[in-house]
Amino acid sequence: MSQNDLGPALEKGIWAAVAIAAVIVILRIFGKIKISRFGVDDGLMVFAEILAIVSTVFLTLSVKHGFGKNLDTIPPNDKKEVLKYIAIQVPIVTISTTIARSAFILYILPLLGTNRYYQAALWTVLAIQFAGNIVSAVLPLSICRDVAALWDPKVALATTCGDSDAVIKFAYYSNTFNSATDLFLAVFPTVVFWNLNLKLRIKLSLIVLLSLGIVAMVASIIKTTKLDSVPSITNTGAAGGIELIRWGYIENVIIIITSSIPCIRPLIISSVRKLSSAKYTHSYELGMPFSGRKSATAPNETNRSRRTRRFKSDVENNNSVDRILDNNQSAHTGTSIGGAPDSPTFSTPGITKQVEISVISDTRQPVHDHTRNPSSGLEQS
Repeated sequence: MSQNDLGPALEKGIWAAVAIAAVIVILRIFGKIKISRFGVDDGLMVFAEILAIVSTVFLTLSVKHGFGKNLDTIPPNDKKEVLKYIAIQVPIVTISTTIARSAFILYILPLLGTNRYYQAALWTVLAIQFAGNIVSAVLPLSICRDVAALWDPKVALATTCGDSDAVIKFAYYSNTFNSATDLFLAVFPTVVFWNLNLKLRIKLSLIVLLSLGIVAMVASIIKTTKLDSVPSITNTGAAGGIELIRWGYIENVIIIITSSIPCIRPLIISSVRKLSSAKYTHSYELGMPFSGRKSATAPNETNRSRRTRRFKSDVENNNSVDRILDNNQSAHTGTSIGGAPDSPTFSTPGITKQVEISVISDTRQPVHDHTRNPSSGLEQS
């Protein structure tokens, strides 16, 4: 590889990142299916990952034709192919990033319950960023009467094109709004979850998981600063748009990964619980009177302590982010386990298990039937 050929290294790095994102999305699917929460947001995230893979294929094709080198030094036919593949993959990456960001918004929408103001704010952000990015992706392909003018100098001379500066300015606007959206989606869960009646440890873990989008905001800002280096027939040279393409893919992959990590939390908790459950699976024989057999419970462990441990485990499981984001639950509802075990009226708030036992005494005397079995000739009693 030549010292000035940055294409192969870029290609390998992007494929590695896209592969990691694919694994995270697969785990997301398993996690959501495990808790029966697979929805539209998951389908959109799968579609976003597919688009990321497709765009990376076009990146590979462009690298094979010399992308990563000084585009003025490669053969004209290769230069034409590079510009064509870039014109195709940039809109695909943009749409993939837009869909992934929209999927995350749809994922956290049920968290808001009946708060119409929060829901309206999220729907507004989703609509504006979706429309802006779609226009930003399609506009470069429609600026000329013949789209081939984007990569073929001969066609560019024979057709008319619009103002390319206006396209760049709109790209600045849409990318700036994307950065603001990523910041909003990172800060918003902090405000909402902090007001939930949850344990501090669970509250902080959910805030961290849903605030990972702050990393995507950084990538979006860096990409915005590279928009003027997009390769075209009038903008070629040593840079060749390497930084713009790199940060465009980084933003895309980061959004897919950070938006999917909260969804695999239940799967991780379930796996850890299975691995660590060995210390709670010790069994002992049930002790019976006059038998000398061992007790079925662990030493110094009462029935109440076992019930408390089991209820605590259930609450930890129900506090997963997908349980909290259930449409049937309120965002500001707390659950407490307890109650007054000695109070039959259950005046203390909480959940108490009550078992009723009915004893019926039958004082009737058994009735003897002194009938004769005709077949055997014996009297039955």
